[in-house]
Amino acid sequence: MKGFTNKLFFNRSLFRKQLLSYLITVLIPITMIVSVYAYTINEDLTSQIEQTSNASIQRTSKNLDNLIDQINYFALQLSFLPDMNNMLKNPTGFTLYDYYQLKEQLRSQINSNDLFYSVYIYSALNERFMTSNEGLFDADTFFDQQALSQIRKEERPHFWYQVREDYVTFYKDIPVTESKPLGTLVINMEKKMFLNTMYNLNIGDEERIFIVDKSGFVISSHPQVENEAIHQVISDGDALSSSGTMQKIVLNHTKYFADIASMKGNGWTLVNLIPYASYKTKLFEKLSKLLVIVLFVFLIGLVIAYMFAVKMYNPWKKMMEVLSGVGVNKPSSDEYMLVSGAISSMMATIKQNEPVMKDHLISDILRNKISDKETISTRLEQVGLMFNEVNYAVIVAVFDDLQSEDAEDPQRNLLIYSMVLETLKAYLPVEGTILERNKLGFIVNLPQKGMDASVRQLIHQSYAEMNAVGQGELNVSLQFIVSDADAPERLHLAYEQIRRMLNYKAVINRNDIVFLQDHKSELKFVYPLSLQKQLIHAVATMNREKANQCIVELFEQYIYTSKYPLEKLQGMIVVLMSSVLNELLKDGHDIGTLNEEVDILKLNECQNNDELHQFMITHIHKIIAFLETLQDKQVTNLYVTKTIIYMEEHYASPLSITEIAERIGVSSGHLSRTFKAEIGKSMLEYLTEFRIKKSKELLSARSDSLQEIGQAVGYHDVQSFIRFFKKYEGMTPGEYRKSI
Repeated sequence: MKGFTNKLFFNRSLFRKQLLSYLITVLIPITMIVSVYAYTINEDLTSQIEQTSNASIQRTSKNLDNLIDQINYFALQLSFLPDMNNMLKNPTGFTLYDYYQLKEQLRSQINSNDLFYSVYIYSALNERFMTSNEGLFDADTFFDQQALSQIRKEERPHFWYQVREDYVTFYKDIPVTESKPLGTLVINMEKKMFLNTMYNLNIGDEERIFIVDKSGFVISSHPQVENEAIHQVISDGDALSSSGTMQKIVLNHTKYFADIASMKGNGWTLVNLIPYASYKTKLFEKLSKLLVIVLFVFLIGLVIAYMFAVKMYNPWKKMMEVLSGVGVNKPSSDEYMLVSGAISSMMATIKQNEPVMKDHLISDILRNKISDKETISTRLEQVGLMFNEVNYAVIVAVFDDLQSEDAEDPQRNLLIYSMVLETLKAYLPVEGTILERNKLGFIVNLPQKGMDASVRQLIHQSYAEMNAVGQGELNVSLQFIVSDADAPERLHLAYEQIRRMLNYKAVINRNDIVFLQDHKSELKFVYPLSLQKQLIHAVATMNREKANQCIVELFEQYIYTSKYPLEKLQGMIVVLMSSVLNELLKDGHDIGTLNEEVDILKLNECQNNDELHQFMITHIHKIIAFLETLQDKQVTNLYVTKTIIYMEEHYASPLSITEIAERIGVSSGHLSRTFKAEIGKSMLEYLTEFRIKKSKELLSARSDSLQEIGQAVGYHDVQSFIRFFKKYEGMTPGEYRKSI
């Protein structure tokens, strides 16, 4: 068995690492799931305990409220007894027989209610107690002096209670129908009866509810030692710190969940103790089931991890057998070293024979990263580029995607580069590289300097062929910029000239070939002053059609067919657009916001003259839209101004929005919306505020009646005038007149 184990995998460190990694991959989600599920189980159990406890506490609380309601109802009944009121109001005229009759009535009330053990009626005027059982007593001879001391307290509520040794005593001032009580109702209830009432005679074994009064005394059906423990915990402040929360406490070396609820209005506190052991038992049962499931899942994961480790180790085993030349297992320490050495060797071989080296060399030549220019020809030969001629020209091909979604394909650049290179090679000796995302660089080997007609013809032919393929199959348009042929040492200078030329792509046709030689001699440049005036006039008159026509003529005369230098053409566009904006400034327009939308310098982002044409159309239309907005705003402001003048001149007359709109000459809906947008408030709000302002002036200067002042400011109903004045000023017109 030991030999079989060693033969399988245990002597291979790589296998053990793979097995461990797969096992960890299984253990991590299992651990996370178990943790979440265990937490959920704990929360569910705690929630169940809390819900059950809350139900018990709510039932007990409801019973206590019912008991207090019965006491209040009993006091109310006594208040309606004529003899009771006579005794309290005129105790000197109340005979012993009257006391006897009242006592019997009181006894009959108690006999019909099993909750009350005994009842006292205390008369404040003659300080006598009439009891339901013992009879009539003077205060000094009354047997329950503890109750008397409670009644004689200077500051006490109209209803309060007292927990005593065997009873719970309730005190309530009577009669309840009088604003000033003349006596006190004292009700004694046995603690046992009180608890039976609170627990509704059906408390369960698991419910341990303690009733704590505001002084900290505990009432419960449980042993006194537990009551004292609850009292001690409350007195020390170690637990039961807040109401409405489940807390863990320890009583007599036993742990409990304590659910606390404070009753509003009477100062009682209910404490329900749930044994922590029952919670632990249920939690252990659920977690035990969970651990069984986890163990089963772990065993399945272990088997799967082992199978994956065996499967993934087999290729390594075969690789090491091939690299080592033998079929025996190598020590674990040799596995990584053996494979790493083999990979390093292969990478070195690939590096030496990688064809991409020539691309790097051409890129370095064009970007002037070759310090020794005299060795350029030699370096080209070293990478396998065998050129027969001594002069070289630079061609830079720039392509733009006709469809924006095509640009997301990372393989398209390589595909376009291959297509252009293969097409050029069919006509000329050439090699190239990818310079940027949409820029390709090529060096062309030519026999003589300059750029003669035959070479131009070949470049045109190759361009026409590749442009057809680019537009038809690859969805790209190509631009060619070609330098003159010169010595290889000047290749970087030719590329630099082309790079500067690319700054003026905006005035180059989308599909065109630009030869640097054609742009060396400058023709006399005539600025299109006439077209500029026509364009400015079209913009000023907001004539889009005429503005579009001016731009079309400009491009046909200068951009599409002209041989002017590209920098002069691009400068012409900048001057032309600036002249249009400058004309707006001369007319007094604030074009601060317009400058953010019409950024002339962004024409450098145009890739060809088609995009430049669209750029100019878009920006000219933005300027015209700006002027149209100003015109609309002026008209709008005129309507609002007329409306304000009319309302302030006729505020004393009844006005309506429809009447005002007819006077101004617009629809009522349009006038309302325009007024609210400009002023920030409705027409009626503005008119009301103006009328209130005028009424304040009249209240200060004249002694006319409110009726007269209201009519003077447009209110023919004095109540409406007072209502609106108070709404806006916070006081009535009369109060305002007194305050000034």
